[in-house]
Amino acid sequence: MLRDKFSRPLDPAAARLSASTREDATLLPYDVWGSLAHARMLTARRIIPRRDGATLQRGLRAIARQVERGRFRLDPSLEDVHLNVEAALSSRIGRAGGRLHAGRSRNDQVAVDLALYLRDALLDLEFGGTGVVEALLGRARSGDGRGVVPGSTHFQPAQRLYWGQILATHALRFARDVERFRSIRERLTDSPLGSGALAGSSLPLDRALTARLLGFERAGPSSLDGVTDRDAAVETLGALALFHVHSSALAEELVVAAMPELDRVRLDDAFVTTSSLMPHKRNPDLAELARASAAPAIGRLVAHLTLLKALPIGYQRDLQQGKPLLFDGVADAIGVMRVLAPMIATARYRSSPARASADTASVELADALVLEGVPFRTAHTRVSRFIARLATSDRHLSDVAAAELWTAFPELNGGRFRLPTAAEEPERRATAGGSSWREVRRLVSEVGRRARTSSALARRESQRIERLKGALGAPRVRPA
Repeated sequence: MLRDKFSRPLDPAAARLSASTREDATLLPYDVWGSLAHARMLTARRIIPRRDGATLQRGLRAIARQVERGRFRLDPSLEDVHLNVEAALSSRIGRAGGRLHAGRSRNDQVAVDLALYLRDALLDLEFGGTGVVEALLGRARSGDGRGVVPGSTHFQPAQRLYWGQILATHALRFARDVERFRSIRERLTDSPLGSGALAGSSLPLDRALTARLLGFERAGPSSLDGVTDRDAAVETLGALALFHVHSSALAEELVVAAMPELDRVRLDDAFVTTSSLMPHKRNPDLAELARASAAPAIGRLVAHLTLLKALPIGYQRDLQQGKPLLFDGVADAIGVMRVLAPMIATARYRSSPARASADTASVELADALVLEGVPFRTAHTRVSRFIARLATSDRHLSDVAAAELWTAFPELNGGRFRLPTAAEEPERRATAGGSSWREVRRLVSEVGRRARTSSALARRESQRIERLKGALGAPRVRPA
């Protein structure tokens, strides 16, 4: 620790509270990359002798190889990742290691480390989210996707849909999540490195050079903002919270549909557990855990926003508490994605029995009356009363013969209308975005196109980042 000016060492309990090496392990490869860029710039600007600059870079590349092999261990007594890297470098190359920190502060170091980490993490989230989208679309296109089940509102049967529309609609939500992750990543354009503690440097730093070496578009326009800004972290936590809300909704769909009373979904054995007491049980535990993951995700967003509330501009140590919120949030989301995709892909999606929810064609009956000139409110009332009369004798619309229907609704006499069967019902709704198979195919095609675009853009950016790491000899380690 940096204690030269103080007469006493830091209190042991205070040292434990102050240390951040546990969470900083995530930032280790990015701290080495940032240090390599900084050493290259210091050498190019002749702020340090060329020989020492070359020695610095050689030593940092050796540390990078240790990091890649998982052989670099952070020492908690050195407080954080930055001092660990500098101490290891000085131990390796001697006095020249002390030149590395010229023109920078741990404040701009952690800011650039976080930006580099976030860029990689968002790419991993884009890849993982796209995997969930593709799993859903694959099942929507399959034979199971043509199965018909009652859609619901208020947890009550509403109108019949193809499984393909339900699955593709979940895919559409996740496609938007992936696009949100990409949007945040594409706005990580400003390099904080060179901002110093808060006010820049009197040394002739070339911030544009370090920005290029690290893959940013430019040096950030305000050194004060460079060390303070945590907007991207909060935006990521917000996007993660929404992803988890979507995954929770999908998980709930699977949990409910897997109930024996409905028997619409059968999850693969690889994604269910049994009871410690009841041998017959097939518990959808993994779906339940995915459903529950929304709770801590929302909590992390609220916690980080609360952390930032009322902080004066400039680096404050409070910001240290934001790092584990972000790291845990990313790790949890990727873990859920890696379970959701195969769980969706291996599940079987079943049609409901034709008798189930046998009154869902009521809308088609009311619409047929509208086409015969009956005001919709009048049609709605007449159909409602007709269904209520049927219910007194435990009958449903699907039990009604044509003659009885025409007696109740003489406007339809002549055979121009008949109630659709359960299998036919979704095809009656052919409006744009509706339940007909033509529109479901259109939805699957659009979501698939968006997923392919997202995947291609993420792959291209990932390749660019890996080339930049390779050019400097930075560790090629991903956060996931």
